[in-house]
Amino acid sequence: MRSEVVRRDTHVELERVHFRTGGVDRTLVLKRVPRERDLEAHLLPFLARKSRNVPRVHARGIPPPAVPAKRWLLLDDTLDAPSACDTDPREIISAKVAIERAVSADGPALRALGVPELPPAAIAALAPPELAADAAEAARRLAAWPLALVHGDLTCSNTLIDDGQVLIGEWRWAHLGCALLDVARLTGDLVTRGEAVLGIALSRVYGGLVDRQIGTDELRAAELLERVVARHRRD
Repeated sequence: MRSEVVRRDTHVELERVHFRTGGVDRTLVLKRVPRERDLEAHLLPFLARKSRNVPRVHARGIPPPAVPAKRWLLLDDTLDAPSACDTDPREIISAKVAIERAVSADGPALRALGVPELPPAAIAALAPPELAADAAEAARRLAAWPLALVHGDLTCSNTLIDDGQVLIGEWRWAHLGCALLDVARLTGDLVTRGEAVLGIALSRVYGGLVDRQIGTDELRAAELLERVVARHRRD
């Protein structure tokens, strides 16, 4: 058995563990995160029990508050897996909706795990003064959307294909709110990658799966609030 550090910075440490079992060489990934970014250590094992569309968790460690140690997860090794955007981004939306449905009745459990509630009005309140009026209007347009589990950073780099299955990882920014913001985030990422045609179709795919007509005004409202919350995190 041996291990190698793949990444180490202030946000995360990834260590690939090599071992041999039953005559077969295997690897797993040990992921360590600091306490101030530890939501995924609490949330991902719960999601893994509910859905096949998140990385599989083999073990986790939540040291007691008095112990100055990082939280950790032992995961399948998907570090070299291709992004799901390299195949069909619409499958990412299908996977996201499957996860939403799997935990749709688990609001109390998600809150107990530390998932914050961040509806559109709460995001609008984070807007800088120059965007406050537009953000308030965007929140009004999205106020009727039900609370759902929002990934919070649904980009191509946080999705992957493993054994033909779309997996969505990196849940540290998850919250309960308007899941249309995830669609806006992924659409924006695809546009940045030069794949605007693929990105524009995602809102129609999502609307069809959740049985909602998504108007242009709603999508623009989601895009604005997604930018507000992303800017707030950077600040």
